[in-house]
Amino acid sequence: MGEKAVAQPQISPELAYLRFLTETYLDLVDIRRRYVQRTKSYDKLGLRWILPFDYLAPIENLTRTVKREITKQLKNYPVYEEWMKNIKGIGPINAAQLLTMAHYSRFPNPSKLWKYCAVAPIDGRIPQKRRGERGFRFELKAVVCYKIGWMGFVFKRSVYRLLFDQFTEAYQNKIYEDNPMNRTGDILAEDYGKYKAGTVLDQRKAKWLIDHGYTVVKVKPKPIHAVKMGLIKMVKIFLTHYWLVGRWLDGLPITTPWIIQYGGHGDIYPPMIDVPEPMVWPEWWHIKEALEEQLGRKLSVIVPKGVKVKEE
Repeated sequence: MGEKAVAQPQISPELAYLRFLTETYLDLVDIRRRYVQRTKSYDKLGLRWILPFDYLAPIENLTRTVKREITKQLKNYPVYEEWMKNIKGIGPINAAQLLTMAHYSRFPNPSKLWKYCAVAPIDGRIPQKRRGERGFRFELKAVVCYKIGWMGFVFKRSVYRLLFDQFTEAYQNKIYEDNPMNRTGDILAEDYGKYKAGTVLDQRKAKWLIDHGYTVVKVKPKPIHAVKMGLIKMVKIFLTHYWLVGRWLDGLPITTPWIIQYGGHGDIYPPMIDVPEPMVWPEWWHIKEALEEQLGRKLSVIVPKGVKVKEE
């Protein structure tokens, strides 16, 4: 039997056209990459031939044409024109992918959006793609975590990079006390029997500790684990902002994030922009008032160092 097709969500005709353009653009980029690699491989073989014309030029021209049409279509989406366009690292292609794959209007709260993007923990762990496994949510996770989060915000040094640096540093200094089997891959924070502090905990070492009576150990994340956790937290906050800003601009109902409404937190990170300078998005204060009215209490706003606050 053939491979089972991946289910695609139902979207409006306008979003379907934007998705068509986005997927066409990505296909053209892939064709260009394959063409360049193929010509280089033939050159290494010492083969030379006369081409009737430059095949690369029409591919690049078509790619630019499709990108211009994507940018034109994005003007119909206030969340891009009034907010995302002013953030470094999230250009029209990334924005179009996010809008067409996970439009904010389809989710009743940010937690549902997190789960759909595979960045919400299940049984205490973020879902990981296994070899040979296919799924729409893992494609979306690659968009929000790798393209937007890592290659966008972190490498382009966006204002959201400030959150990433803050969270990563906090995770690197955090000590966990837990069952060693639950913390494999982390680093021992103190000596345990024959294992010294700084040892990476794996299945064999965790079993040895349990067999010798160490049912709870102190560990801290490996540097790469702290980076991944900081990235996930930054992406989740950005997705919350995407949900709040998008629905606010479209006149859709908004709700306070679960962690604030029921989790006991009284503070919130506001949506931010890089243009004209790293600052809180001016329209945020209207959203804040609506959330406070819904909650019946005030919210304290946490702003990273280096971000200006201009209440309007």
